[in-house]
Amino acid sequence: MSLADLTPIHDRDLADHPAAQPTGPAARALMNAIMSEEPAPAPAPARRKPRRLLILGTAAATLAAAVTLALTLPPGGPATEYANAAVAINRDADQFTVTVIDPTAERERFEEAFRAVGLNVTVKIIPTEPKYVGTMLGPIAPGGFEWSGHLGRSTPKNCDSAHCAAFSVPSDYPGRIAFGIGRAARPGERYAETDLYDQGQEPLDGYTLSGKTVETVRAALRERGLTVHYRLLWDHADGGYFDQSVPAERVKDAWIVDGGKKSSSDGLDLYIKPGPEAGPAPDSQSVAEPQWYDQP
Repeated sequence: MSLADLTPIHDRDLADHPAAQPTGPAARALMNAIMSEEPAPAPAPARRKPRRLLILGTAAATLAAAVTLALTLPPGGPATEYANAAVAINRDADQFTVTVIDPTAERERFEEAFRAVGLNVTVKIIPTEPKYVGTMLGPIAPGGFEWSGHLGRSTPKNCDSAHCAAFSVPSDYPGRIAFGIGRAARPGERYAETDLYDQGQEPLDGYTLSGKTVETVRAALRERGLTVHYRLLWDHADGGYFDQSVPAERVKDAWIVDGGKKSSSDGLDLYIKPGPEAGPAPDSQSVAEPQWYDQP
């Protein structure tokens, strides 16, 4: 068989084939533009059949590009509202209000809803103390929030769920936002930090930590079967304070306890005012520890 015996295939034949029909607006527009172009001048007779084969290859490749374009172009901008079994999101002016329907839903359901309205949100399932189990925590902007509007939370007026909460997020915020959903921590598992330590905080019923020496408090906590973790409480040069996790041998018995916070079902973080022999305060960034919301 020679090339002369082949049935010629014309552009109009390709266009009429069902597989060549574009299925989306973008693909149809592109195909119309392709098919409306002026045909190329007729090639020299000696090159006619090779030229026809080249045109067929080019048309097929162009059709494939048109279909790819139709599949990858978004159908429109982000939605202004979205709801599924886990969460409902509505846009009000330049803020999104996020109402939690089921905080026990899988994180993918929450992230699906946030993506639909154009927000870059990570949802983490985190171990918490009992009072935060089933609660949605945040919103948090890792690295700090610098944008117009605000991140905030409130209690919705009308809610049929026992776990409702409402959050406000700027609709045009380009950075990553993190939410946490509390789950029951396993025995001895460390809680994710959900609350910052307040100076003088007292975590135990019937026993005061603040103002006592480390030696006295350590003995009392061990009698209660609690594991102790030590944190030095340093003053910032420009005001405020930060804490540093240290091993037990770094802490002197005579140093004074400022307060404490439960860190697990059987553990407690003890915040201590460092004595003069502790040396100068470290750089706060150098002793900062990763938090649950830091990783994507």
